[in-house]
Amino acid sequence: MDIKVKKEEILDYLTDEANIHHAPADSVSAVYFPKNEEDIIQIMKDASSSKTRISTSGAGTGITGSRVPLHGGIVISMERMIQFRPREGYDLIEFQAMAGNASLLLSNDRKTAIVPPGLTLIDLDNGLPYDLFHPPDPTERTSQIGGNVATNASGARGFYYGSTRNRITGLRMILASGEVIRIRRGEYLADNEGMIQFKTEAGKTLSIKIPDYEMPNVKNAAGLYSQPGMDLVDLLIGSEGLFGIFAEIEIVMEELPGQIFSDVAFFDDEKKATSLANNLRLLKARGVLSIEFFNSTALDFIREEFPAIKEGVKAAIFMELSTLDPEMTSVLSSLLKKHGSVEDWFAGNRIDNMAMKEFRHALPDKLNTYLRQHDSYKMGTDFAVPPEAFPDIMAYYHEIGERFKSQHPRDGVHYTMMGHIGDHHVHFNFITHTKEEQASAKSLYLKLAQKAIELGGTISAEHGVGKKTVLIEGREIPYLELMYGKAGLQQIAEIKKIFDPDLLLNLGNMVPIEYY
Repeated sequence: MDIKVKKEEILDYLTDEANIHHAPADSVSAVYFPKNEEDIIQIMKDASSSKTRISTSGAGTGITGSRVPLHGGIVISMERMIQFRPREGYDLIEFQAMAGNASLLLSNDRKTAIVPPGLTLIDLDNGLPYDLFHPPDPTERTSQIGGNVATNASGARGFYYGSTRNRITGLRMILASGEVIRIRRGEYLADNEGMIQFKTEAGKTLSIKIPDYEMPNVKNAAGLYSQPGMDLVDLLIGSEGLFGIFAEIEIVMEELPGQIFSDVAFFDDEKKATSLANNLRLLKARGVLSIEFFNSTALDFIREEFPAIKEGVKAAIFMELSTLDPEMTSVLSSLLKKHGSVEDWFAGNRIDNMAMKEFRHALPDKLNTYLRQHDSYKMGTDFAVPPEAFPDIMAYYHEIGERFKSQHPRDGVHYTMMGHIGDHHVHFNFITHTKEEQASAKSLYLKLAQKAIELGGTISAEHGVGKKTVLIEGREIPYLELMYGKAGLQQIAEIKKIFDPDLLLNLGNMVPIEYY
């Protein structure tokens, strides 16, 4: 097991992709790189013995500060947790991953795979047989499977397949004490009082009470999952590292749904685009896998890379469809005509589909380049709302965006909108150039978040909340408190204290340290 202790070697682990939260370099003594479960157990036991705080690091692609070690201690990087030994009942598949030689275990019946947490989504695609795949497809394909489970990540195809939660059938997790729990779906369920009792592999019994807050009935990754009669597996998925470190992840495999084709349709009016999305949602059962939205400024960012985008286009809908229904191509053609598409690009084979995926994923890269060139800062939402409230939130996005634009007149883009319109989950991004603009954006962001909650939605549909805070009435509060109040956060804190009584793991995620 490698350990880095030099300050220059540690720097990369002190922030994440958003570059908002930064840990002091002298507060972190070392970064550990375990290669197997035994390594993690030893690190945890040593840290527990010395009461050293621990932060878990995935690929660093998160944007909420979850991996940032704000409270010091050590960092455990999972990037080399990519191999398994052979196991009875499973085929060992070995392949080359981004970090070196890797392996995963595919069950003999090919229905499930046991995956090491350090594999990236790209790695998993490369390792699985050609006819099997893992449906969740976050934009950042270099994100790690362990991080995806910790945040209940999703992506464009979440419209059809759901989030990471829908794919997980079992987890093996190392607690801060070094104890191990192995949990399979259906093994431990909440009783009528909301209690779940379970055991570690050493036989120690733990008992927790699930939160009693009410989750919004939308795509949601804010806070701990809580439903009557829920499975313990679901509590761990999306727990943002509060309870332990995943050593093994059992995933349901999916067969490729025949040939997939994609299309991006362009419109001279945004309402025509959202109207097409409304019709496409109704065709989900016929193989509509994803429905993605781009507003005019989002398209402007990628025009240089895709010069065929016509001038005057105001919005676009990107979609993926399965050919399991042979009539879908003609259905799509009729819909595009009905809703007034001025042009569309169709991809009907694997090579063209890969090029279309480049279109879908081009915006984040181009936006980040723009931010660096202009010394700018992006503040993006992650809200989802119920279907009936979607027109209201879209109208409010435009109202707030134009208000921000009028407050700070200048050349350049002030805001963009893009994302998972199929799930009523569109990301609104403030583009700020000055500290004054950042202050305005933070104030307006709070209004947007409060509006999403008022409409019955969530403040985080896929990214989690991490260490994010908001300023309200002169007081900085944890972001999650907007949804569940201080009482809800204290319930989360009580559960953490059962798993991690010394409060060593990933402090500050969801719940600030002073709430314990």
